[in-house]
Amino acid sequence: MTDTNFTNSHQTIQQHASSVTQFVTIRVIGVVTALLIPLFIPVAQSYAQTQAAMNAQARAEFVKVDAELNRTYEALLAKLPDAGSKQKLKESQRAWLAFRDAEAAFVADQARGGSMAPTIRYETMTELPSSEPNS
Repeated sequence: MTDTNFTNSHQTIQQHASSVTQFVTIRVIGVVTALLIPLFIPVAQSYAQTQAAMNAQARAEFVKVDAELNRTYEALLAKLPDAGSKQKLKESQRAWLAFRDAEAAFVADQARGGSMAPTIRYETMTELPSSEPNS
């Protein structure tokens, strides 16, 4: 084999090796990307990007918190010793719910007619159960 043939063969092998390396690199990046994308989808879903999505997310969070509040209320109601105490709790709860809904409507009214009013209303209703006066 002559030096020229050897050099040409060597260059051809290097080109093929480079092509194979590029192919493998691209495939590895593709596989890694495919594996990582599902990890980021929940993050993207937890931060709504449109007002409609923010409204839906705020409502879903409210529904979750409201269900938890109802479970707590039912547990407390079951622990009360007599009908009089249970009636007082029911009256208190009704009054509190009326306040919560009125307060949320008032706060959301600051964005009257705006698309973010539902988000404000649901966020207010979600946060009020955990807002306790300092004593």
